[in-house]
Amino acid sequence: MPEKKEDLRAIRTKTHLSNALLTLINSGEYQFEAITINKICEEAMVHRTTFYKHFEDKYHLLSYCIESMQQRFNQFSPKERLCQPFMCMFQAWDRQLVLTIFECFQMSEPFRDDFGRRMNQLMVADLSELLQNNEVPREIIAEIFGHAISGLALWWMRNEQRTPADKMDDYFQAVVNTSIFD
Repeated sequence: MPEKKEDLRAIRTKTHLSNALLTLINSGEYQFEAITINKICEEAMVHRTTFYKHFEDKYHLLSYCIESMQQRFNQFSPKERLCQPFMCMFQAWDRQLVLTIFECFQMSEPFRDDFGRRMNQLMVADLSELLQNNEVPREIIAEIFGHAISGLALWWMRNEQRTPADKMDDYFQAVVNTSIFD
């Protein structure tokens, strides 16, 4: 059975809501936690009821934004994504979005779980492509890489993002053995 296409109006509404959220984030006027559904709807010129037809809450909308932007992240090779995750994130995503993701990572357990699950799935897929015969199961390597990335990201947030992305990748490579991909 052919996949059912999403209604163009729904796509347009989701695009307006996504753009509104990103506009509010990038304005620098609000921290993510201070952004309300009303502010998002006002910026998108959409009713609250319409928002709730498409999204459960602002974290769900943020996940949708990340999903859309992950397509740009996927343009990097699996080796680049695994060995230079910070550079890839900052080149593929808007800087404010990366900061917001890390902020939400600290504040919302459901968001952290959802984002972590997605990143883990991507890492397992990348590892499957790069590692054919490794003694350690890919799922374990993905878990270790994921925790190293999130741990470094939280450290980076606490230190007010003073460290450039390429230096963060150097720290990451010093902590985990990226030579397994050579």
